[in-house]
Amino acid sequence: MRVTAHFVWLLGIGLLALCMAYSALVLHSATWEEVRALDLIFPFYGQPIRLFSPSEYATFRDAMTLAALGMGGLLGGLCFFQVFRAEVRALCVEIASGIRALLSSFSILTKPQKRLIWGAFALLTVLRLYFSLYNPEYDDAVSYEVFVSKGFLATNAYYPIPNNHIFSNSISLLFYQLSPGFWWTMRLPVLLISTGTTIFLFLGVLRLTSFRVAGIATGLFSCLQLSLYHAGVGRGYWLMILLAGVVFFSTLILVEGQGRQRAAVTVLVLAGVVGCYTVPPFVYVLASAFSWLGVTALRRRDWSPLVPIAAAGILILAGVAVLYSPLIFVSGLNKLVGNGYVASLPPAKFWAGLPAYVWFNEGFMAGQRTLGAFITVPTLGAVAWLFFAARHGQLPLVLTQRLWRVGVPALWFAGLPYAVILVQRVFPPERVLLYKAFFSLILLALVVDWICWRWPSRRLQWSISVCAGLFITYQTYSVIRVNPAARGSNAAYHDGLHWLATQAPGPVLIPEPTHNLFFRFYAHSEMRQRTWHIDNDQKDTTRYAYVVAFPKKRGFFQPEFSFPPAYQNREVEIYRVPKEYPLQTKPWRH
Repeated sequence: MRVTAHFVWLLGIGLLALCMAYSALVLHSATWEEVRALDLIFPFYGQPIRLFSPSEYATFRDAMTLAALGMGGLLGGLCFFQVFRAEVRALCVEIASGIRALLSSFSILTKPQKRLIWGAFALLTVLRLYFSLYNPEYDDAVSYEVFVSKGFLATNAYYPIPNNHIFSNSISLLFYQLSPGFWWTMRLPVLLISTGTTIFLFLGVLRLTSFRVAGIATGLFSCLQLSLYHAGVGRGYWLMILLAGVVFFSTLILVEGQGRQRAAVTVLVLAGVVGCYTVPPFVYVLASAFSWLGVTALRRRDWSPLVPIAAAGILILAGVAVLYSPLIFVSGLNKLVGNGYVASLPPAKFWAGLPAYVWFNEGFMAGQRTLGAFITVPTLGAVAWLFFAARHGQLPLVLTQRLWRVGVPALWFAGLPYAVILVQRVFPPERVLLYKAFFSLILLALVVDWICWRWPSRRLQWSISVCAGLFITYQTYSVIRVNPAARGSNAAYHDGLHWLATQAPGPVLIPEPTHNLFFRFYAHSEMRQRTWHIDNDQKDTTRYAYVVAFPKKRGFFQPEFSFPPAYQNREVEIYRVPKEYPLQTKPWRH
């Protein structure tokens, strides 16, 4: 059942063929003139795409196409050899076996357990649907307006701001082709992905532990404030969670080394490539997985797994590089690795802010930014005691096996990202590390499982259920509580555009990025039948009919007209410019 060299070659060539073919499609989806026009989509902050000639673009596009054809031909040639066909058949058998094993874990549940799971899952889905419909548009509106609605090339090669979660937006682009509505394009894919991810995580933990552990870990994680929020907005973090779960369970299969090694390596490589193409911080997941595989091999003094592990890492790097090559060529490498989210902080500032960052981040992962760490710290203390008890034979065999089989790697996946953060000297946003809350909650579930074994009281179990219910209620309330402010601002932008829609058509000047993006977003998602002329900067040859700004001289763009605005609300002022107004005059200051 070891991974053979033939299989590694087959996997590598197949992966590169797919990645090169995808990148070639991206480059063939637009002409040089269309590529140069990308700067008009987001003309703010002085972040233009790279300068390159039509011949340079054509050369790069043709080279990628020839490389894809060459790799595809080589892959087809390998399939003529019996040894490679045997590897493909073995891989298919292992994948089918893994799917059956995953699904079989559900079949052993009792009828009351199944009714409980289906009921809880139905309530969770209704809650997610509610947030999907009523969460205010924010970053996903920018993704819709700047990337998804602008086509295949913009989605995969344009990166003016670190808001383009490429693979997630590519999935939304498929939905956009069916219907351009915002909810259908951005929110529905995430709703479907979060639903499938929840089922997968539950079945994965259930196969390795018990109904109680799987239910607590998956249920609490799905109801965290951040989890509920991101299941209702089109940002791709649930896709990251799904792929992190795939990497985690694949890593456990590779560590056990008892079968389905080809399938585990294949899934690990594919999830690694797609995860990094979704959000670059997926490297935290991969660092946890590969370091755990390496540590396990060293601890066992078994060097044979290190070769396929190293090969898998090289394949992930190669696949990610190929997929990002159109973006790097068009937008530039510095856009990807030099933005504010990945730039290292000065050492003094980083080390001074690290304790507070860890405390608040772990608090958010536990459900409450300020106080949540008071759940995390006792959980870690209880886990440490369980490890001690397991070493001294004070736990039942089944609990000990679960602790070593799942608890230790879960602790590794939850903690190792901080080692990477220390090397980077960055403070990633909480949403980037949301995935690791699942591993922390696996540890909490193992502790609760031990408590229920140690004190098998129905009253205790009811108390735990009540605490879980209160926790979920608070998380739901937290999401609802943060919505009104953003909803009010969005409503103001929306009302401003609707007022414009009732006026005579004419060019509109909107220099403020927030106004510009939201007005364009509502215009394109709700009023596609009308032709809009919206500029971000004054063009000397254009006579603008309307000028939009923030009220009360707020923002960098502050008009100083001699007449009042024709429309005003809490976030928007709209001036109707008379036709006789001097064309070249700029009555405002920046």
